[in-house]
Amino acid sequence: MDGLQPLRAVDLEFLERAPVRHELIEPVRAPAARVFAAISADPSTWTWFPGLDEGGYEGDGRLGVGARRWVRMGEWTYRETILAWDAPHRWAYRVDETSSPMFRALLEDWRIDATGAGAAQVRWTFAIDPAPGTEPLLDALPQVLGDVFRGAMQGLDAYLAAPPQD
Repeated sequence: MDGLQPLRAVDLEFLERAPVRHELIEPVRAPAARVFAAISADPSTWTWFPGLDEGGYEGDGRLGVGARRWVRMGEWTYRETILAWDAPHRWAYRVDETSSPMFRALLEDWRIDATGAGAAQVRWTFAIDPAPGTEPLLDALPQVLGDVFRGAMQGLDAYLAAPPQD
């Protein structure tokens, strides 16, 4: 993965002090444990997430806090470290390196809450320290993130409703 630039290493407290923070909430008609399992799975299985081309966990295959993974979305590649793995309710990671010039720091926090009748609500927090010169793009970010997240949760809903493939 050549051409990746390091981002500032942040911890979970960054969620509270990030210069830019967006929080989105969408329902999924599946139990919280199934939603968590799909979200925390190897990103190569994320066929439900729009724009994700490929990815995977690195290393020995152990999952949890400290695990590293990578994803490619279009022209951008990201290498990440898992910061929270509290099945079935919370999964968070920071981006350590990226080919995108938009960020100095980036952390994503996924929280899954059961809502009854075998359904869940997913809360996605996208916390960033934007790079200088990206201010014009920040105006469009809420709409873009909303569209991506809504599409992802609709895709996840359909993915989890589909019968298992043999």
